[in-house]
Formats: sequence, structure tokens, C-alpha cells
Amino acid sequence: MRIEEELKFLYKKKEILNRELYRRHLEVAQEYGWWWNVIHDSLLQKINTEMERKYKSMGVKIKRLTQNQAQKPKADNNFYPKAVKNTSINFSDEEMELLNKGLKYNLGSKQKRWINNLAMEAKTAIMMLPPGQQDYIRHQVAKNIKRLYQQHGQRTTYKSTQEKRQDKTAKLIKDKLIKNKAMVAKADKGNSTVILYSDDYTQKVNDFIFCGNFTTANACITKNLQRELRDKINECRIIIQKDDKVETYEYKPHSTNHEGPDKSSQRRRPHQTSR
Repeated sequence: MRIEEELKFLYKKKEILNRELYRRHLEVAQEYGWWWNVIHDSLLQKINTEMERKYKSMGVKIKRLTQNQAQKPKADNNFYPKAVKNTSINFSDEEMELLNKGLKYNLGSKQKRWINNLAMEAKTAIMMLPPGQQDYIRHQVAKNIKRLYQQHGQRTTYKSTQEKRQDKTAKLIKDKLIKNKAMVAKADKGNSTVILYSDDYTQKVNDFIFCGNFTTANACITKNLQRELRDKINECRIIIQKDDKVETYEYKPHSTNHEGPDKSSQRRRPHQTSR
């Protein structure tokens, strides 16, 4: 939607420039009379000559770069494996192919409440914009989400053969993980996907907590930090508007239940960028 709005703005700007050019053309034609035709043809000829020279120079440069870079450099890099299996679970080739795509791979089929998730993600993104732009973007997002709801209710979605196959493969992987009490986690280095038992993961987390050098607090300091944060927000009267202060508060903060990455990747191996 943002690209569409930018295109409308550029087309509007182009229309204003064309009107201004037309007005200038009439003024110059009225001032110089029939000599304006000779001047206009001379200007067009000079512009076309300059454009041909520029394009010819760019063509020679592109041809030279293409010839120099015809042979790709050979790089013997051993990247991290996409899927690291630390269990005895047997996965088929199709299941391993889906696991090797990584955790960032997006399945073709949409979830049941994908519009609600989209609305929540859009709300979070809007809160990161400057306060002066939030109302306009919020109005545009609400209008687009309403249109998505209408389109989603009117038409029936059909899955392709690839989407059905990926859904079936993902369900088989999920059933095997539940049956063997295993899980999928992200490695601490690279973009590898680690498959390990839940008990092993719990044991690693406990070892990290109890064997780590942590300082235990006698009382919860969250309330004190929250109070200091609110005092600082109240002092920022120019930067944070009065109506936006509510969005900066975090009521009843608590620890998250996110699962951290597994430390199972090898050292001295380069990172592999995701595509």
C-alpha cells in the first residue's frame, strides 16, 4: 500500500511538471513567434545527441564488466548444515528437505487467523513511526484490513498441490516430534535448525542457569525500574506527547517463555546467510 501511495504522489508530481512545461512552452512560443520552432528542434536534437552519448558509454561499460566477470570466483567454504539432527528419529527425504529450508521459510498456506496476526504486527510497526505519521498510516492500514476481511469472506481459497504436500509433510514432522518428545530449535550460530529431545534441551538450560555466574536478587526490582521509567517518560514532555504516554507503559511485566538457541554448532566455520 505504501508503494501505491508513492506512485500516486509521483504521478501527481509528473502532472504538475507537465502543466508547468506546457505553460512555459506557450509563453516562449508567444514571445519568439515562428523562431520558436527552430529553437525547439535544435534543443531536441542536442538532447537526443547527449542521450545517445550517455547510453553508448553505459553500454560499453556494461559490456566490459560482463566480460571481466564472466568467470565466477571459486570459494571453498564449508557452511553450517541447515538441519542438525541430534536424535534417532528417522525423517524421510521430503521431510528433511522441508527442514533444510530453515525456520525462516514461510509455508504457502495461510493460517486460520492470519488477518488478526497481520493487524497486530501492523499495530506494532505503526507504534515505531513518528507520532505525526501514525494517524494517517493507522487509517490506511484499517481500511486495507477491512478490505481483506471482505475479500476473505467472499471467496473460497484453494490450496495448490505444493501447498497441500508441504502441509502434509509439516504435520508428519510435528507428529514425529510429539511422539518422540523432541523439539526444533535454532542454533546459536548461523541459521541452522537443531532437532533434539526436550529433556536434553531442558538439561542444557538448567546447566546454563545453575552453572552460570549469576547474582541472585533478594527482592523483585521490576516495580522500582518501572517507576523510574515512568518518571523519565513524564519528564519528556516535548518528545513524547500526552496521548502517546499510555503506549509506552508496560503493565504487569513478566518474564517471557521464549526458548533460546541451542549451542550445537561447530566453531571455525563461516556463517551462512539466509536467502
